This record gives sequence, structure tokens and C-alpha cells, in this order.
Amino acid sequence: RRSSPRKQPTRTAQSTGRVCACACARRHWATTGMKARTVQVWLLFGARLLCQSNRLSLGGLMPLLAGELGLSIQAKGQLLAAFPLGYMFTQVLGGAASDRFGGKPVMALALASVGLGTLLLGGLGSFAAMWATMLVMGVMEGPSFPTGGVILGRWVPAAERATATAVSDAGGPVGALVALFLTPLLAAQVGWRLTLVFNGVYTLAFVALWLRLAASDPRSCTYITNGELDELTAAGVLVGSVAATGKPQAPGAAMPWRILWLPSVWAVFIGHIAFNYNRYLMYNWMLTYYTDALRVPVTEAGLYMFWPNFFDALLSFGVGRTADALAASGRVSTLSTRRVFAALGFLGTGVGAALLPLADSPAAATVLVTFASSMQACHNAGFKSSYGDLSQEYSGFLRGIGNTLGTGSSFVVPMLAAWLLELGGGSTEKVAWQAVFRSVLACSIVGTGCYVALVSTENVDAGLSVAATNRKDAKKEK
Repeated sequence: RRSSPRKQPTRTAQSTGRVCACACARRHWATTGMKARTVQVWLLFGARLLCQSNRLSLGGLMPLLAGELGLSIQAKGQLLAAFPLGYMFTQVLGGAASDRFGGKPVMALALASVGLGTLLLGGLGSFAAMWATMLVMGVMEGPSFPTGGVILGRWVPAAERATATAVSDAGGPVGALVALFLTPLLAAQVGWRLTLVFNGVYTLAFVALWLRLAASDPRSCTYITNGELDELTAAGVLVGSVAATGKPQAPGAAMPWRILWLPSVWAVFIGHIAFNYNRYLMYNWMLTYYTDALRVPVTEAGLYMFWPNFFDALLSFGVGRTADALAASGRVSTLSTRRVFAALGFLGTGVGAALLPLADSPAAATVLVTFASSMQACHNAGFKSSYGDLSQEYSGFLRGIGNTLGTGSSFVVPMLAAWLLELGGGSTEKVAWQAVFRSVLACSIVGTGCYVALVSTENVDAGLSVAATNRKDAKKEK
């Protein structure tokens, strides 16, 4: 006798269950009054904070770590350069993966890998093992920057772009605050090894929160309200983009290499290169400057490093709102806003760094470092927002290329700074730091000139789509 098969739930019933669950989540979320895109921006703030704090943790721990392992100046530079060396190899791949599959899973993998790597660092005792671990951590964290840009591009309207970019990117200086201020203080009490373990644990805890609340785009979010969906559609966020269908790009989708011929794209790339050179020189070497050149104890140096990163983070929140308000007022164009804020960011950092050799006390040096570092927040309304201006469809690809080039400069700068210091007599000689800080001014001048002369706010997505269609038609005719 043939037994009757067990009745399986139909696809319609399963779909209905998901729809009901989403509807319940939306009704619950509507009572909180918080928009879903605001949640995404703050999740990106947290992701940026953790990526930056883990990346810079060795810089904050270097005085203690170098003393225990007996590292030379060159060894310090090589260890600090290991992370950016790996980091720059997965930018384009990570950006393309985020464009195709969505940013949520890509960012989760990056954060989890970095958290596990930081845990492992706490148990290592040789230079070679630490260098290799930092290299792999860089490889795995590489997709984080372009992925964040993809998520912003699929969630945030153009009128809110500078504000959202500023808030999410403020996680960078806050992460630096954790790495260069709190980390040395904790390490002085429990040691650098346990400090790294603690960093790894709270990074993995955040991954669980990310998996619960993050969404690659509005249509895949379970708690976004219908009202916010309508608002984003009216603002043009969902129309004509990958997020409009809620589907990933087709596996055969071609990368838009033609975009690399545009001068406006290279304006952003050159700005990114100059920014990374300045930022990571300040991040990686300032604690050594305090301890070696200014003869400040490591715990006291950590206290001095609080102020540059605090004001950098504080200014980041205000810059975006100011830029969006200026553009919305109609008195200043978006293009002029981008140029002005980029020039302020570059020249403010360069002048502040160039004046550092004149400082005759840790307090005076801190004032100049604070000015130089906090002015970098202006880039949130400058070249960083230009990525979103240029493209939304291929934002991950574009940011991947730009951050690969930028990471190249952050890979070079630790070793270049070490070479300049040795050439000048060592890190304990204040005169040796003059060439290091003057290189920041030179880089800033080049970055300002190229960005201001070449930048544009014209979106290139439509042109790329038309060109791709024309090429397909031409192939069919042949």
C-alpha cells in the first residue's frame, strides 16, 4: 500500500509568515520614532570605531610592546606597515562583493575576522608571528570601507549625505581615541596582551548586534516602516538603483572600468591618498613622538592623545550638518561646499603639523596636534562625500579603488617616517621630526590643488548605463 506523502508547507504560506513577521516588526519599530536609516548610520559608526581601534591598537601599545620584544625603529615601522599592506589588496574585491551581494554579510565577515585576529595577537610573542597576523587582519578588514559606502549609498538621500557620512566616519576618531588613549591606560594596569584580548572580545560582541539590526538596503530591512520606504522612494534612493529591486547584481555584471578615465574620479582618489598619508602618520607615530622626543611617560602620553581624537570626533558630527545646511540653503553650491571643506581639511592639517617642531612643551605640542587632527574632520564634507556624489550604483567598486590607493600611502608612511627619523639621528632627536611633519604639509598642498581643480558633483551612473547599452547594441549588430 502506498503511503500518502506528508504535506509540506507551501511557498505561499512561508512567504505569508515572513510578511507577517516583517509587518509586526515594522509596527513595533514605528512606535520608537527612530528611522531605520538612522540605525544603519549608527551601526556603521560602531563598525568604523571597532575597525579603527583594532587597526591602531599596536600603535597605542607600541612603547610597551617594543620594550618587551626589543624592537628597533625599523622593526616598529615594518610592524605598523603590515596591516595596510594586507588591507589594500581586498578593497576592490570587497567593494565589488558588496555591490553584488549587499553590505551586511561582507561587513560581518570583516568585523568577525578582525576580532578573532586581535584575540590571537594577545597570545603571540614573536615579531614574525605578529607581522603575519596583522597582515591577515588587514586583508580581512579591507572590504569594510567600501562596504560602508555601499550601505550609505543604498540608504541615505543626497540631501543627508554629508551628515550621514560624518556620523558614520566619526567612528574613526572615536576608535583612535580608544586605541591611543584608553588602550595605553588599560595596558598600564593589565598588560598589553590582556588589553588586546579585551579588544577582540568586544569586537565579536558587536558582530552579534550587527547581524541582528543591519540591512544591506531598505527593502531587505525587516523593521523599516512603509512611510520611510515611501520617503526614500520619493528622494530617489530606491529608484534606478540595485536597491530598487532588492536583488544583487547579476554574476556576469561587468565592472565599470571606464569610470577610471574621469578627472573627477581622480580628484577624489588623490584626495584620499593625501588624507591617508596625513592621518596614519599622525595616528601611528604621535605616541612615539611624545614618549621619545618630548620625554613623556607612556600613560601621560595617552592622556595628551585624548584631546586630538576627542575634537576630531566632535567636529565630525558638526561638519556634515553644516555642509548639508549650506547646500540646502541655495547660497552655496554642493560643489563649492566640497571644495571649501576639503581645502580646510588639507591645509589645516598641513599647517598644524609643520608648526609642531616649534612646540617647546607637551602642552604646546598637544594644541597643534589637536588642531591638525581635528581639521581632518572637514573631509567628511569633502572628498569622502564626493564618492556618493559620483556614483551610487558602483559605489563599492569606486571606494574600493580609492581606498586601495589611499592604503598604499598609509603602507608607505610608517616606513618612510622611520627612514626620515633614522636619517635625522633617531626618534629621540626633535630635529629628526621636522622632515616627518613637513612632509604632511607638502602632501596637503598637493592634495588641495588636485582635488579643487578636478572635482565634480555630476553623477556618472546614467552615462555608464548608456555606454554599456550602446556597447551591447553594437555587439548585436555585429
